[in-house]
Amino acid sequence: MSHESIHEHLLISARKWARTAVDAYLEEHIDQDFAVHHMAVAVEHASKAYLASIAPVLLASEKQPSVDDLLVLSGNEDKAKKGRAGLKTIGGEGAILRAAQLLGPEHKTPAKLKELRESRNGITHMGWGQPVTECRALLAAGIEHINALLKALSAEPDGFWGAHLEACTALVAQATSEMEIRYYAKLRQARERFAETTRRLSETEIAELVSSLSALPTAAPWPLSAPA
Repeated sequence: MSHESIHEHLLISARKWARTAVDAYLEEHIDQDFAVHHMAVAVEHASKAYLASIAPVLLASEKQPSVDDLLVLSGNEDKAKKGRAGLKTIGGEGAILRAAQLLGPEHKTPAKLKELRESRNGITHMGWGQPVTECRALLAAGIEHINALLKALSAEPDGFWGAHLEACTALVAQATSEMEIRYYAKLRQARERFAETTRRLSETEIAELVSSLSALPTAAPWPLSAPA
């Protein structure tokens, strides 16, 4: 397991969990526990990806790591008895603290990040979540922390968040209302569905379809447009 593969694997995993978290939040009926749990996992994996990008041994457990753990994390998995299957690494809270320390004094850890982690533990072990009113603030804390890590990794936010970049930016911006966030999320989803449905049509056929849909008396509540 190379230095690069550990870092890349963790960042890909963080991206998957983070996008799924935002998906759950943007659903018509918010699956708050799902969103909070998955964002907390994304924060942990992104923090570990940052640590691994510097040196994989930074993922070693806070307690005395085993020789096998050190062999795997140093790129000598072939010499370890159990390999990655037996690997024990630093916990989520420790990974976040280590990452914050390495990001430097100018980095300010979001105030709600600890609460996000605690909520994830409550959901995982006891099925206890936070009130729905807390969901946005907890997700915003996770997004802010991940964005700081992406900057340190010289990774583009749009490559990580993909189609969710605009929604994530709005989630962090306190001035943006919930109605606006959900409106633009639905608008994006409608455009994606339209693009997928019409991807085999010619430009002329798409233009004719848009024209016919626009003429309907029960037109969609957002503007339809052909994909650029």
